[in-house]
Amino acid sequence: MEMEQKTENGKLKTSRAAFSLIEFLVAMGLTAIVLVFVGLMESQLTKVAGFIDQELQNNQGLAQVFDILVSEIRSMGPSEIGGYPIESASSSQFTFFSDVDSDGTNERVRYFFTSSTLAKGVIEPTGNPLVYASSSETVRTLVSNVLAASSTFRFFDDTYIGTGTGLASPVGVSIIRVVQVDVYADISPSTAPQPTYFTNMVTIRNLRSN
Repeated sequence: MEMEQKTENGKLKTSRAAFSLIEFLVAMGLTAIVLVFVGLMESQLTKVAGFIDQELQNNQGLAQVFDILVSEIRSMGPSEIGGYPIESASSSQFTFFSDVDSDGTNERVRYFFTSSTLAKGVIEPTGNPLVYASSSETVRTLVSNVLAASSTFRFFDDTYIGTGTGLASPVGVSIIRVVQVDVYADISPSTAPQPTYFTNMVTIRNLRSN
């Protein structure tokens, strides 16, 4: 917008009192670009914050699972029908007897990897005489998004001194003294960071030979 003003000698001159239409449009365009950029940055920051929160929850979940798993393996004992403390052992499954609910009896406990989870099955002994009925097993998923190809159980005998590849398969359950559990879990396979890795080495208290 232009305004006319008289000079001292009476001549007219023009002065700019406001933005021209073109300048106004340019300013609006720049403002829109800035707002879009800020919106995109806020969206990305929200996604990052959400991912970090998920990662922390996953780490906490894995830590809690391992705390329970370690305690149950360490304190395993004979079954209520006189069976050996370990029923079976393989790279993808470990079955043993332990009092997981502190009721004074040893339940049959099965930790196992599926194609994408770490799960746990528990059978309470029932009947008279007691039996472990496979039909009464309760199964629940402990960890999701597990990379099964990289997650495994490994077993060692009483010669284990901190290094070694573990007992060859098939594993003789009577010689197992140490159990190692490796779990890789990826909460977002299509994005970084790398999968969360948890591992723990457990010495079976009631089977120690020294």
